[in-house]
Amino acid sequence: MKTKITFTTLVLILAMLACNWPDFLPPAAPEIQPTPIPTFIVPSETPVPSATPLPTLTPTPSGPIAWPKDLAVNCRFGPGKDWAAISALPVGITSEIVGRTSETTWWYIQDPLNPGKFCWVATDVTDTAGNMNLIPILEAPEALVDEVTVDVAVTFSACGGPNPIAFTGAITTNGPATVIFHWEVGGDKQNITPDETLTFVEAGTKSVTAGAYSADCGSYFVLLKTSSPNEEFDRQDFKVEAP
Repeated sequence: MKTKITFTTLVLILAMLACNWPDFLPPAAPEIQPTPIPTFIVPSETPVPSATPLPTLTPTPSGPIAWPKDLAVNCRFGPGKDWAAISALPVGITSEIVGRTSETTWWYIQDPLNPGKFCWVATDVTDTAGNMNLIPILEAPEALVDEVTVDVAVTFSACGGPNPIAFTGAITTNGPATVIFHWEVGGDKQNITPDETLTFVEAGTKSVTAGAYSADCGSYFVLLKTSSPNEEFDRQDFKVEAP
């Protein structure tokens, strides 16, 4: 016999089940908070320090100094205007004084235009600074022969006959000097003249000539030579022949 479930029974069963049914609701989805974007601080560009230039060091003279009063000053080989000007002390330049004349009329200074060399400047055209008592007295140098030149002029006549030859020369000194010199002729004919003396009261150039000379056709040379105060010479080769 089939059991019939009445409507009333079904309602009672459902009611009982409802009392025991657990709350089965899905949990609420969690709220997602956005992750904050980190703030990046861009550092400002650090300036690269520029190289600091090194100071220019000016050598400090160890003794008294001299400089021109108004205009550039000639710097001479010896203490006097009769000596050759070999350099200069320009305006705005100082130079160390290393000597003086006994009358303190000329300073012996380091040559500002030629390192390692020295020359003389007049005291009346220069100003000074430093302890002048430290400056020693120096003797004037010996003047020298700076240059010798020689030239030849041949007047051709004929081979076998006399052919006049003229020898001329020039001697230059850098100050007052007594110069001793002679001529030498070499080649197909030899000759040396006696010593001669030439006096210079100041620096300069003087001309000299040899005595009358003649030679036959051939190859020769002439030499003008000084022996005092120092040796200097010049030589020229020449020929005696038909033009």
